[in-house]
Amino acid sequence: MAQKRDPLTRVRDAWSWLGGILLLGVTFAGVVGAALVLCENVDIRRVAPGLGAPTAMSADPATPAPPTRDVRGFDAVVFDSPRNRAFYPDPDFYPDAVNAWRSLVADVGGSARTVSDLSGLQGMDASELLVIPEAPCLSDDEIDAIQAHLEAGGGVLANGPMGARDAECEWSGWGTVTAFSGAEDAREIPGRAGMYLSVPGRTSLSPGLNPGTRIEFRPSPSMALRMDGARVYWSDEALNPAPDETGGGADVAAIGTFSPYGGRIAWFGFRLDQPATPRDSARAHRMVRNGVAWAAGVPTAHPSVWPGARQAAAMFVLDVEAEPENALATAAMLESRSLPGTFFAVSGLVEDDGELAESLTAVGEVGTQTIDHMPLANLTAQDQRSRLRRSATDIEQWTGIPPVGLHPPEEAHDSLTVDAWLRAGGTYLLARNGYRSGSPERHETEAGVGILLPRLVKDDYNIIVQDRVLRSNGLRDAYLAGVRKMRAIGGLAVVAGHTQILRPGQRVNAVGAVADTMTANGDWWIATGGDVARWWSGRAETRVGFAPPEAAAGDSAVVPPAPTLGPGVTNAGEIVSDIFVTAPAATSLEALWIDVVLPEFPEGLVPLVNGEAVDFRSTQWGMQIPILGIAPGETRRVGFVILGPDASGTDPGS
Repeated sequence: MAQKRDPLTRVRDAWSWLGGILLLGVTFAGVVGAALVLCENVDIRRVAPGLGAPTAMSADPATPAPPTRDVRGFDAVVFDSPRNRAFYPDPDFYPDAVNAWRSLVADVGGSARTVSDLSGLQGMDASELLVIPEAPCLSDDEIDAIQAHLEAGGGVLANGPMGARDAECEWSGWGTVTAFSGAEDAREIPGRAGMYLSVPGRTSLSPGLNPGTRIEFRPSPSMALRMDGARVYWSDEALNPAPDETGGGADVAAIGTFSPYGGRIAWFGFRLDQPATPRDSARAHRMVRNGVAWAAGVPTAHPSVWPGARQAAAMFVLDVEAEPENALATAAMLESRSLPGTFFAVSGLVEDDGELAESLTAVGEVGTQTIDHMPLANLTAQDQRSRLRRSATDIEQWTGIPPVGLHPPEEAHDSLTVDAWLRAGGTYLLARNGYRSGSPERHETEAGVGILLPRLVKDDYNIIVQDRVLRSNGLRDAYLAGVRKMRAIGGLAVVAGHTQILRPGQRVNAVGAVADTMTANGDWWIATGGDVARWWSGRAETRVGFAPPEAAAGDSAVVPPAPTLGPGVTNAGEIVSDIFVTAPAATSLEALWIDVVLPEFPEGLVPLVNGEAVDFRSTQWGMQIPILGIAPGETRRVGFVILGPDASGTDPGS
């Protein structure tokens, strides 16, 4: 039976929709509770009096650098439909929306013309991008023309309930959206309080957004698809998938993929002015521009998120508080597995134990939780600076190594804490970030740029004390649930504990089982907090461009020359221009890779780094290319060639 009401409320004001969904494909392990008796008289708040929500938090992080796109332009056709213009009661809504989408096309380098009828759609060239904004009403002939464009290899950019109504604007169903996207189902997401979408890493829409970036929207009906694989997804505040409420399981909010018909399609389940704040709008529009580039066939490049192009990163963290000698068991467990640990000590409790200091520094790095675990947030700048200088001095005297990491007591920090810690010689904080993202953040202060490493995985206090999980297997499974979530997002998983809870025996063994699961998987980068912070800083300062960087004065050897091509090898410049990767002026990077989104990927296309073949990885959206070790200020040139059947040698991508 035909639906009698509008599936998406007609717009009566200036709000628009923009959305994103990811079917994470992750089944969280059940947390088992029973059997082991929780040790009595563990008064954790005597040493750490506030492990609940932080009382303050630092300001929003710096916006990540945008991705770089190929310098060539493209042609686009915007469908300005009189039928859809008349559908909306607000006479300004549709023309404003068309102009907004046209502006996004121009932002990506496109030149747009307008068509308003069937003949215009049928007269398109396959190389042109077709933009279909806010078009619920489409005739059968118009749908056929759009399908023909995709079958010819063209690209389509659309949003919302595309073609859900017929030529008379009568309800006809979600068939057009599901047919073009390849989705199993499409559903309405009703306007609801706390409406978010989250952007995982490693999709065609992710460049320039940190894995797990959360974007908030104003409550307004939107759309969701049900699809397999990594996708931008509707989420709750804590980055968990939040599908449609009708039980259909649809949570995908945005896609950039290949249409079942053969062309490229980018689709968004929201309107463009729906983001809740300017910050949210900037991130949402960056994601939409990625969709424009994908559908238009424009290559995009950016540094891979983690060293070696690993899927996700992880840290094993222990707060050394009451019963500090218990840290020896965790250190021994990590050392037996050749894994690094990060330890944050309350220096006033450990400063006389030289053996403990030696054992912890042998396994990883030692940071601070201040001298007495008293909260820093809301203190004056001078108070925070003096307390952190003293804490850093105490840790250096205890271990012989200046600390770079701070785990703020109660994880409470404010806009002054990062600055104060940088002035004390540190580089990063470990703390919750309100689920703004699942990745490290860069915070700019007068003292420089500090890194915030977010803890989004429940720690032993959350699991054992708050959730009352008593079995060690339950502790293991709860850790694994958080770890799997962070792996699906592509972010940073922090497996954290406290010495007064993570005692030797079964609880430490449970953490060891988590470590074994992660190392067996093979796509985790497990590091100390200092290593993660150094990588994140260096990655942010690495420059990737489709045009040669300006040579430094007097330096004529900055840009490597183009390679000489041999028999059977064709330059792929028409597919993708050369890419230039430049390391920060004062920082070398090991295991650096770049992600290149290639909407067009002809058979035989391979990359060359400084003229040499490399063992790249093909992906659903393009390829990952190893740059590997790169010296401070060094530039590497990535070229692309097509190997013909008579090319000598083996395919370097095989």
